Amino acid sequence: MRTLLRFFQKYSDLLLFLLLEIIAITLIVQSSHYQRSRLIDLNRQVTGYIYSKVDGAREYFSLKEVNQRLADENMELRNRLDLISGSLDTATVTRELRGEHHYFFVPSRVVHNSIYKQYNYLTLDKGKKQGVFRDMGVISDGGLVGIVLESSANFATVIPVINRDFRLSAKIKSNNYAGILQWEGDSPLFAVLTEIPFHVTLAEGDTILTSGFSSIFPEGIEVGTIESFSLERGNFYDIRVSLFTDFQRLYHVNVIRNYRQEEQLNLENQNR
Repeated sequence: MRTLLRFFQKYSDLLLFLLLEIIAITLIVQSSHYQRSRLIDLNRQVTGYIYSKVDGAREYFSLKEVNQRLADENMELRNRLDLISGSLDTATVTRELRGEHHYFFVPSRVVHNSIYKQYNYLTLDKGKKQGVFRDMGVISDGGLVGIVLESSANFATVIPVINRDFRLSAKIKSNNYAGILQWEGDSPLFAVLTEIPFHVTLAEGDTILTSGFSSIFPEGIEVGTIESFSLERGNFYDIRVSLFTDFQRLYHVNVIRNYRQEEQLNLENQNR
């Protein structure tokens, strides 16, 4: 106790100075929107840097698993290329490649991931300098991941499917009926598809895809499969969806940039 008191007595001026500095900085940030936004951006940069260093060690110990997944994905891509080359002539493929690109994909790495909270977030190692901005879609080799919330110069935060604020239009592959995909906060392995009317024929194992009704994701991104369904809410099904993306082992993702997003949103806003 005496040692602690001597410490405070010896460094009382320094401690008082630091306290006043903290109070001054707090008042400046609270009174200025610009200063507050700059502080948030700085915090995102610092935490992103720390997360990237910590995640580097975590990824090192999972290299064997990641390499196997990449090998499986390369094999699948080769099979698709063989299928294309066997069904289309060279002229047709060339015309498709030279056409106007609608979407552009930015490869990124997950440097921080929370999965057991009600409002989970991801942090990616790509930001505005690499072309990643707010309201861009994020996918993995497994399927749907989430939507970019904010980005700084070199990092971005993402709202994943397993966040209670997440909402997205999704459809049933077998019949094209669309509903709202959301998460109820229980398991990171499952989500819920709502607003599908009772007269629609459903089957366990049906695939759920993005509907393409938003400007964020193209149509046909895989989400998951129907695990079970019930009619507990009257005229609409409660559909439990088993997600394809394993958020517990999520390392590599792609951010989707829609070059026509701004044009679409401007047109839709004019009609509101």
